[in-house]
Amino acid sequence: MSAAGPWAPIPDGVRCELVDGKTAARHVVYALLRDGALDLSYTDEAGIELRWNWPLSHLRHVEGQGDLTWGKAPLGVYSNVMTPTARLYVRDGHLRAALEAEAPNLKRKTPVTGRGRLIGLIVGAMASVAFIVFALIPLIADQLAAGLPVEGERALGDKTYQQVRDSFGTVFPLNECTGAEGVLALEEMEARLLEVSDLDREAVQLTVLDHDMINAFALPGGRIVVMRGLIEAADTPEEVAAVIAHEMGHVAHRDPTRHALRSVGTFGVLSLVFGDFAGGTVVLLGVNQLVNAQYSQGAESAADAYAHALLPKAGVSPGALAPLFERLKAKYGDSEGLAAHLASHPALGDRVTRAEAAAAEFEGEEQPLLSPLAWRDLQAICGDDKGEKKRKSNSVAP
Repeated sequence: MSAAGPWAPIPDGVRCELVDGKTAARHVVYALLRDGALDLSYTDEAGIELRWNWPLSHLRHVEGQGDLTWGKAPLGVYSNVMTPTARLYVRDGHLRAALEAEAPNLKRKTPVTGRGRLIGLIVGAMASVAFIVFALIPLIADQLAAGLPVEGERALGDKTYQQVRDSFGTVFPLNECTGAEGVLALEEMEARLLEVSDLDREAVQLTVLDHDMINAFALPGGRIVVMRGLIEAADTPEEVAAVIAHEMGHVAHRDPTRHALRSVGTFGVLSLVFGDFAGGTVVLLGVNQLVNAQYSQGAESAADAYAHALLPKAGVSPGALAPLFERLKAKYGDSEGLAAHLASHPALGDRVTRAEAAAAEFEGEEQPLLSPLAWRDLQAICGDDKGEKKRKSNSVAP
């Protein structure tokens, strides 16, 4: 113990300032150079004297602070390899000169410490993000989807549907196909499938958009969108019905809502991890696609299985899914390697194989879904000029 205050005796040594690395406060210390070490003493406010011993071999210059001055005189800033966050500020020229002459390792870099702890923190953070993305978000998305009111789900689907129309349109939103006879044929197909499904008649809203993309998809709230290009690419109404049955599987499983909630949650977590930087959106979209790919492939396979079970009840072979996939595979190829992992759908070849296997077990009698005339009307649902070439190539009799 020693007395504190203005009457306290001045310790031996040169007056310096020390930041101990635990706080940003500067403490007045007295440094005494002896026996190859620098003795530092400090008396706190309670009058307790603290001492440190810094061997000269442990002293290092603090990088980037070599040009600091105190007034016109240089200011020496030193650290200790054992306490690398501490800083000793030396104004006294004689002490600085002695340290420069006797400390052998001043210009060497301070050894990096805490690597194991840092690696542990990084691994822990990555494991936490993986748990949130692959376990917690899917669980929360499933629970939210199950409890989401029908009105809220349909509002989400209507908003998404409008965004689809706006994004695929040029100046104006993409047109809906509303040819009267074509709509009647589509409703006849829809009623045939819904009659043998486990879905309520009000659960599905079927729409055709005037675009040449060969695609169909389900949105939250039970809206199923079929692109004109899919109808034109189909050789029979059963091929169209098989695709619609697949999308009905998504509706039955509430996949669009669950997927939308999961994507929003995953994107939000990844944006917190990667932050906002140039090109960050591209990285986030790529990582989000990679994270959700296997989830989407599982949902697609389950929807295929739903269609395989539903179609025979409507008098249609599950093999109706195969011919269209075969033609798409022949024309556009199949996903392989990394592309297969990033794809949201299973490989076309695998889907063809499963459809053909389901068709081999079909023992019922096939019943045409639409008459030749109704099929022609469906092909013309987007206007008289749409699908004319396709209808002529099919040579369908009236």
